[in-house]
Amino acid sequence: MIRHIVMWKLNAVDAAGQKVAVDAMAAALEPLVGQIEGLESLTVRADAAAVASNWDVILVSDHSSPEALLSYGTHPLHVEAGAVVKANTRERACVDFEL
Repeated sequence: MIRHIVMWKLNAVDAAGQKVAVDAMAAALEPLVGQIEGLESLTVRADAAAVASNWDVILVSDHSSPEALLSYGTHPLHVEAGAVVKANTRERACVDFEL
């Protein structure tokens, strides 16, 4: 099992704009569970601390294998959802690790 964690800084700086962005990202990404083989779970959440140095939003997903994670990255449904993410974000950080 591989855990995939991605953090983003959002384009929106106001709370209302950030909520709209996070909701759009979650709506695009979370339904991919059950549609992409090997994607076991996926959650998108906003930062709860509202500290300026924190990242604004996080994605945590679990994949059945390293190969499943690679397949997820290029899957057409993920690429389509990624367009929503790219439209709302300006910076990205990621880490993947075995469970």
